[in-house]
Amino acid sequence: MSGLPVIRCAVIGIGHRTLDDYIPAFAGLSSRVELVAACDVDPSAQARLMDAVAEHRYGTRPRYFADHLSLLDSVDVDLAVVATPHHTHRDITLELCRRAIPVLKEKPFALTVAEARELAAAVRDHEGHLRLCVQRRYHPLYRRAKEALERIGGIRHFDAAYQLSTDAYRDGWRASARTSGGGAIIDMGYHLIDLLHWFFGMPSLVYASAAPKLIPDAEYDIEETTLSTLTYPDGVTGTLRLSLCESKKSELIRIYGSAGHIELTRDRLERYDRSNNVVERVTGARSWDSASGVLLSTLDRLSDPHVTARELKDGVQVTATIESLYRSISQQTSVRPLHEEIEDARFGSGHRRGTAGPGPGDGVSLAEAAIGVV
Repeated sequence: MSGLPVIRCAVIGIGHRTLDDYIPAFAGLSSRVELVAACDVDPSAQARLMDAVAEHRYGTRPRYFADHLSLLDSVDVDLAVVATPHHTHRDITLELCRRAIPVLKEKPFALTVAEARELAAAVRDHEGHLRLCVQRRYHPLYRRAKEALERIGGIRHFDAAYQLSTDAYRDGWRASARTSGGGAIIDMGYHLIDLLHWFFGMPSLVYASAAPKLIPDAEYDIEETTLSTLTYPDGVTGTLRLSLCESKKSELIRIYGSAGHIELTRDRLERYDRSNNVVERVTGARSWDSASGVLLSTLDRLSDPHVTARELKDGVQVTATIESLYRSISQQTSVRPLHEEIEDARFGSGHRRGTAGPGPGDGVSLAEAAIGVV
């Protein structure tokens, strides 16, 4: 590691993600990266940031600013981490692209397909670098699972379920589809949808439905629980259940092939043969560092154009899949999230998810429409 330049980094957004994950990651990678600046529109965030810096014995005290433009006008940085509410990502990331500053951003890639295309074009136009913090792609257990897919024969079908026990989405920016983009699908479910994309590629047909709200009279307008069926061009089919409001947190993926199947959780991978005998078992810590792996990969490949090209392609396609799931719920029909639909002008532009065909009227996002049909 000696001899490598130390990357000067800024963090935009001082929420739980930054305090609980990125600050420890910076402390652990202090020989490779220096946190030189941070900003948040909340004045009280500075004190929380400095407390986290002290707690993790991080030697550098970053300069603090009230907004990202002031930070970028005052400090030269080699990398920026964007960890702000979803609806603010677009403007911040486009500004970083214009300034030729590499970006590591939190999910989602974008709130709409139009926004995803705009972001991808901006990165290409400015020859920029963008990475998305989709942690499972970098975790050893999930990488082992991807390798295990080749050992269970031809993939036939899968079942995936991810649920949380939380009420954090019932107020604040996460409670509104206009600021979060949605709930169980685009917010909580993004990582699992991205994982399925990594495993199987882009589905050719989706059908999704949403369960009734847990609290019917509550003001939040995001979907809490959804059940989806995804079909792929090679005939593979699977189910995906996402829920924000169950009694306990759990994650389980079962993938079935012609020669066996695998079961994957956050802390365990098991591979079975056709007789249901365990032939491979790998365990890991249930609670794992979810920022260091992505940050280290970003530092190692900061100028690799192939990484950026893959990230942009995956980001647009995952966004198209998510948009199709919302369209399916709002229109109560199957949707084909094909490339032609990604390029379809009917998606429109702007910050909110557009509509296509019969469905909600102008000014209503598909996420809002989805909760409206429950």
